[in-house]
Amino acid sequence: MKHRLKFAGLGAAFATAATASLQAEVKINDHLSISGYAVAAGTITNPDSGSKDYTLADSGASNLDSAKVALTGTYEALSAKVSLFYVPQTGTSTGDAGILDAFATYTAGPVSLTAGKYLSYLGFEAFDPVNMTQLTYATISGIPAYHTGAKIDYAGEAFSAGVSVTDSLFPGDGFFQGDGDFSDDLGYEAFISFTGIENLTIFTGIGYENTDLASDAFVFDVWASYALTDAVTVAAEYTYNRDVAQSALVFLQYLFSDKWSAIARASVIDLDGGDTGSYFTVAPTYTFNDHFSLRAEVSYADSAESGGSLGDAKGFFYGIQGVFRF
Repeated sequence: MKHRLKFAGLGAAFATAATASLQAEVKINDHLSISGYAVAAGTITNPDSGSKDYTLADSGASNLDSAKVALTGTYEALSAKVSLFYVPQTGTSTGDAGILDAFATYTAGPVSLTAGKYLSYLGFEAFDPVNMTQLTYATISGIPAYHTGAKIDYAGEAFSAGVSVTDSLFPGDGFFQGDGDFSDDLGYEAFISFTGIENLTIFTGIGYENTDLASDAFVFDVWASYALTDAVTVAAEYTYNRDVAQSALVFLQYLFSDKWSAIARASVIDLDGGDTGSYFTVAPTYTFNDHFSLRAEVSYADSAESGGSLGDAKGFFYGIQGVFRF
């Protein structure tokens, strides 16, 4: 079983003030639309003297250069989505391409039923880099990505909720997918999200899988986002990944104008083996128009102990990324 120790928020299911920059869809006809993005980045890592492993700052590097095209179809109460995702080969990624989303949904009022391959509920930070506010992920533990199964969701005015049953909780071998085995060790997720107070979102979710390990996989994830003003948004997240780690982040976003924005973020992780680490990020963004923006980041990684699963991760990360969406 694979745990995403350093890949935060690969399953953000809701757009908040911090992750609301969803790509717009281009309408083909009354039933079909297409959307997508492409991102490309230049990065520099500068480990402190003596450091050998820069795993904290390199977390999420496989998404720094990527492209996605999605086709969405609708007919009355039915809808379906399929997307293709491409990650080129880099120094931190072997590169790959394949089908990312592939699911169909039936909607009846506030209730929807979905089957296929889809993203996890869990995680504050978005999977798609086009919906991020910075380049790299925080040090958040135990957030799944894509898996295959079925789910039922309720979307009300004050709260939303959902339950999902999939082939596995955490990824299996292959391209952003579960283990593909529905005979045993199924993955289960559930969440509830409260939006009954203006500008406030509170999300609580859990994930569970009966594994062959000493203890079953269990993840608890809670985050909250609040827009203090039209310009200032704050957020925080805490995760508990049984027998693996606890982790947390705090987040601040400031909108200087309709063109300029910036975020500051700090995250910490405490592994069960005693290794700890922290990650600090500042990232400004300039938006040229609805389709193109430039994003920069300076981050510092600092693991409190040498060795262990975090390695001796100390040093700076610098990056700039172009973001094109349609």
